Amino acid sequence: MKLAVVLGYAGYGFSGSQFQPDKRTVEGEFIKAGISCGAWKDAKSASFRTAGRTDKGVSARRQIISVTPENPKKFIESINFHLPPDIWCVEYAEVNDDFYPRYAAGIRTYRYYFPCPMDIAAMQKAAEYFVGVHDFSGFSKMEKGRDPMRTVTKAAVFAGESGLPVFEVSAKSFLWNMVRGMAGILVAVGLGLTPPETVKEQLASHIWRVHPAPAAGLIFWDAEVPLSFSPMRQRTAVQRELAAKAKAARTDAAAAEALLGCGMDKFLRE
Repeated sequence: MKLAVVLGYAGYGFSGSQFQPDKRTVEGEFIKAGISCGAWKDAKSASFRTAGRTDKGVSARRQIISVTPENPKKFIESINFHLPPDIWCVEYAEVNDDFYPRYAAGIRTYRYYFPCPMDIAAMQKAAEYFVGVHDFSGFSKMEKGRDPMRTVTKAAVFAGESGLPVFEVSAKSFLWNMVRGMAGILVAVGLGLTPPETVKEQLASHIWRVHPAPAAGLIFWDAEVPLSFSPMRQRTAVQRELAAKAKAARTDAAAAEALLGCGMDKFLRE
């Protein structure tokens, strides 16, 4: 039986989602957990597939994967208790053998969380230029033979729970590093280094590549699939791990800014 699974992971501990020899990846850890709980014997029998790969440091809230466990019931009940605390399964659905997450997923949504206060109104004005069909080669790391044209259905910047800016963007598909490139130019706009209209100019000319924002702020937020999912048992260790990481990050940031003494603004604009 093939299952579609909604997967979450904290990307800071991984070298990406796709398997790489001798490196810690989401796929590698997931395969090991499945072997541990008796879901499959090896990577080949697991048939691990994703709706989209993520790079080193990028996290996911609702990544869609598919697997073919030998004992689906055992997999559903136990996989979360064999995974490390920085990976978790949220929901599952039974699917046909020809289900492939990459092609089944419709609109994909990413969010980028910025680490400091910025001009959200200016960033929102800039983000509006992304909507529509554009050549995004100036915002991406282009792979040979890839079509640079992409259709963005939504692009918005808003204040998150902390009051800091959050960028949300949706499209059927994205180019490599495209969202980080978009976030990179929004940083320049938000800090007042360039006007919002620069986004429009860059989309039209794409003669230079925007420096991408760091991977740590990026989350694969959601992927639309026409399935009815059922919840899976969760581990409290996942919430504890995320809370501990958040607490440590805030403590480290506060201490670093106190030691800096002169404030962050000067360095944010470099």
